[in-house]
Amino acid sequence: MRPRSGSPRAFLRAVFRPLLLPVLIAGVGSLAGQWLTVDIQGDGGAYAYLTYGLLAVGLYGSAQGISRPEVRGDVYRIVFAITVGVVVKAAFIALVLTVFLRRKPEYLVLAVAMAQIDPLSVSAMLEAGDMSPRAKSLLAAWASFDDPVTTVLVVVISSMALPGADSALAGAAGYARTLSWNLLLLVAAAGVWAVIRKRGPVGTPVSTGRGLIQIVALLGLAAVATWQFLMLGLALSALFFRPPLGPWIGRLTNAALFAATFLLGVLLAGGADFRIGAVLGCATFAAQILVGSALTWGFPRRDRISLCLSQQNGITAIILALFLEPQLPKAVAVIAPAILVVNLLHLASNNLVTHPTAMPRSGTTGLDLHHLEL
Repeated sequence: MRPRSGSPRAFLRAVFRPLLLPVLIAGVGSLAGQWLTVDIQGDGGAYAYLTYGLLAVGLYGSAQGISRPEVRGDVYRIVFAITVGVVVKAAFIALVLTVFLRRKPEYLVLAVAMAQIDPLSVSAMLEAGDMSPRAKSLLAAWASFDDPVTTVLVVVISSMALPGADSALAGAAGYARTLSWNLLLLVAAAGVWAVIRKRGPVGTPVSTGRGLIQIVALLGLAAVATWQFLMLGLALSALFFRPPLGPWIGRLTNAALFAATFLLGVLLAGGADFRIGAVLGCATFAAQILVGSALTWGFPRRDRISLCLSQQNGITAIILALFLEPQLPKAVAVIAPAILVVNLLHLASNNLVTHPTAMPRSGTTGLDLHHLEL
């Protein structure tokens, strides 16, 4: 006999089933890690370029899916979310870590690494959710654009906050230098695309020859971005640099996610820090509620609740953990359980909102999530 859709058993199944595949892949990686040895040396090694390449695929894939006309109506909200919102979320998470745990400068780096929303998970959420088109376009743009911003901030803050880091002045200079190189890559990409883009009426198919030229140019752009770690420029280029990749971009992004999850599992063979990870995950989810409440002021109640409970972490957080591991040896051990906690909170809270009768009631007590005000 199958459980009813509103039963506690169905609720638990809805919460845990989406996590089975990534947990299984990480578990296989952890088993492999008992025999594999990964050399996680810093800049210039094979491990570094592997993480850069995975991140390049993930960032391009997320930004490439944005439809430009949809985001024009809420540009100011998107800019707020990916600038002020990311900073506020990171500061809130770092504050919680400092309050509940002893003060350490690396907590700010961990906070920034988690202060973004996973665009792949959001895509699935938008297909299944009942938000308005305006809220969906806002969330899709937010989840896509905050990834490259977070990546740049992680690089800059880790260069200032971690042991052996530069001074604040040197870090600021490095940040300006990084932005300049990303801008140069963006300008170069725009120039190349102006030459090789499709000519003719909108909607006409791209010829095979031109399509191949565009794909080769994209591979060159991604190679330069990976070589010099210019992820912001690559992600912004995805707004216009769009060869006819068809379903391949989705397949490549999923392959990057699976590879990153497996590598995360390999590094988790050394153990995980569930205590700090749980605090980090809970703080990340609470930070999204805080920023989401401010960002969605004036939206319908249903949209506000959905956006406030939209925090999910996936490919970008995983790869940033891999990126930080050579400089911060506990990064993977902390961020991996934090990702699990965030996604459990997301699935549980959204299923409670959708099916409030799934949890057993006692008399008239309990929270009616249909009438929750934010």
